[in-house]
Amino acid sequence: MTAATPADAPEETRPENACPSCPHPLDSHDVIARRFCAATSAGHLERGCVCGAAVNPHVRKKP
Repeated sequence: MTAATPADAPEETRPENACPSCPHPLDSHDVIARRFCAATSAGHLERGCVCGAAVNPHVRKKP
């Protein structure tokens, strides 16, 4: 038996409104997150997410 190659692997289906840079839907992005993710995608970068969907509203940072 041979191992599956990327060409043999099933194609990943993403929702129509999926962000190309992070796992969150585009409609959950604010203006800053849209620009950040667009720049991440355009620059072929791998970096964290700044989307509001990624932030837990119950956790507050101390000043």
